[in-house]
Amino acid sequence: MKGRYFLTFRFYQEGGLLVRGFAGLTDRLTVGASYGGVNVVGTGAIEGNPEPAFSLKYKLGEEGENLPFALSFGYDGQGYGKYYKKGDKLQGKELTESFYQIDSKGFYLAASKELKNLHATVHGGINYSLKDHPAKPGISFFLGTRFEATPKLILKLEYNNGFYKEIKWEDVLKDASDLEGNLRKAGGEINLGVQIKYTEGLSLELAFKDLSNRYTESGNRIFQITYSGGF
Repeated sequence: MKGRYFLTFRFYQEGGLLVRGFAGLTDRLTVGASYGGVNVVGTGAIEGNPEPAFSLKYKLGEEGENLPFALSFGYDGQGYGKYYKKGDKLQGKELTESFYQIDSKGFYLAASKELKNLHATVHGGINYSLKDHPAKPGISFFLGTRFEATPKLILKLEYNNGFYKEIKWEDVLKDASDLEGNLRKAGGEINLGVQIKYTEGLSLELAFKDLSNRYTESGNRIFQITYSGGF
């Protein structure tokens, strides 16, 4: 809503921290920015992401406002998880591409429907990322649901990057013909989250990312703090 903002602090693998901020300029228009890096927590030199990312969302219509669901259009340039940097080593080989483990949404169209009797909301949409991710299929899709078990306990389930393709080692590494398997399997990531509303403006969340093991490494566990307020 207009005059509202929220900040998120997302802690992820390799001592990573991603800070995101969003603000409602009008009741329909939201803008945001984010930046982060790895080794922020723990030892080792801090390695920042290559650049900050920006987002913009415009609400095309509210549920019940001549529409059976809420509809939004937007852009989100922030990728998630490990950042694979061109020239770094992986499996003892040199990376030939730079990309986030989980690609940014890019341009998207999203719809959401509130199921009041079930205390739940379901979401879905299509997106096209502008990033040069080696598994990018063009247009992809995402689905999600949010269930309020109690006023303070919220459960979340997501399916993201539904059409993303396999990433073979030779797609991203030099001289990788001797490596078996792949970096990423085809299909989307399944994510599960548990959110606790500690106070009206503060919530804590534990999320289990990539439970479908699209990447050969194990799923990513993250912790997130969200603070919201008004201005």
